[in-house]
Amino acid sequence: MKYILSFLIILCTCHSIYGQTNAKVKEMESERLRIEQQIAESSKLLSSTQKDVDGQLAQLSALSEQIKKQKQYVGRLAADVKAVDREIRSIGDQLVTLQAELERRRNHYAHALQLMSRKNTFENRLMFLLSAESFSQMVRRMRYLREYSNFQQAQGELLMAQQKELDAKRAELESTRQAKRNLLVKQIEQQQLLDKQQAEQQKLLSGLKKKQKEIRSRIAQQQRERDKLNEQINRIIEEELAAQKKKDSADDTKKSDSTMPAYKENAADKKLTGSFQSNKGKFPVPITGPYLVTSHYGINYVAGLNNVKINNHGVDVRGLENCYARAIFEGTVSAIFEHPQIQGSYIVMIRHGQYISAYFNLAALRVKKGDKVKTGEQLGLVRPDLSGLYTMQFQLRKDTERLNPEQWIAF
Repeated sequence: MKYILSFLIILCTCHSIYGQTNAKVKEMESERLRIEQQIAESSKLLSSTQKDVDGQLAQLSALSEQIKKQKQYVGRLAADVKAVDREIRSIGDQLVTLQAELERRRNHYAHALQLMSRKNTFENRLMFLLSAESFSQMVRRMRYLREYSNFQQAQGELLMAQQKELDAKRAELESTRQAKRNLLVKQIEQQQLLDKQQAEQQKLLSGLKKKQKEIRSRIAQQQRERDKLNEQINRIIEEELAAQKKKDSADDTKKSDSTMPAYKENAADKKLTGSFQSNKGKFPVPITGPYLVTSHYGINYVAGLNNVKINNHGVDVRGLENCYARAIFEGTVSAIFEHPQIQGSYIVMIRHGQYISAYFNLAALRVKKGDKVKTGEQLGLVRPDLSGLYTMQFQLRKDTERLNPEQWIAF
């Protein structure tokens, strides 16, 4: 009986390892497919090279981001190849253990069958029963013969099961080796694609380096426009806070202005603010469809150009034609105003308790000031910029304090 139990333990253990190995390979494959889909979608946003400086800079920015994604993917493929190598070694070790155990049990079983073939004749069994000293002993000997026969049958069935497990393990080993071969082919293909993108980037840079003076002038102009917009946003927020403070002072004249909070919230606001904070890093991308972050928060240096930089107070997100800005969380539309230099380009601000999200370069608005919006609700179409690209800037604040959106949005 102990042999049967040991067999079952070995088979169950091997089956468990087999399942774990398959799960690991499938998990890696699932993650790669997710990354592949992201890269495929963002590749749709790579514009053809434009003749004007703005278009070329936009193309360079998008291409640089795509190269970054491509490098990460190539690195992921290399890591997956190493992981599959480890799985192949693990499966090989399991295969050796299974093969050795199967041979041992086969030899043991063959020896038992030889002994049984010599002793298990009809005359031997009959003499074994008739030589019993009592009827009860005869009954026990009959039970023994029956149980021994069942044991041998079980031994044969276990051997067949172990052989089947061994065959499955060999098939798994071959499948995993094939997965590695496929990975290596994909790794070569993706590296070639990366080399092509980098060559395109260098070609674009070589043309832009000849226009650095013009580029610095254009970016300086864009920076001034951004700064004016941010000053206007600051004024709106400060006026809102001042109005709230004045209301609070009227409600309670005993409290001095210095003891008042920057923005007093009602019970619903407090609940909303708590929910907002707890979802840090999980908020949806503020644009529908495929997207590409083309300018990050803070100081951005133009790759390959000396001292060409822009200070971004949010993130620039590019989408496809007919993409919409969408609310990252439920809240109230606190302000809508038109870009001072671009007719028909609107900025929508949504207050989420103490937090404010701002969506730039919108048209065909679907909301108005004072509207309550839900998470994911479409606010308006993202309009084409001067280069004909559908780029929206997104900002996030806590009252007047600027926040890095990339720490809050699940890009």
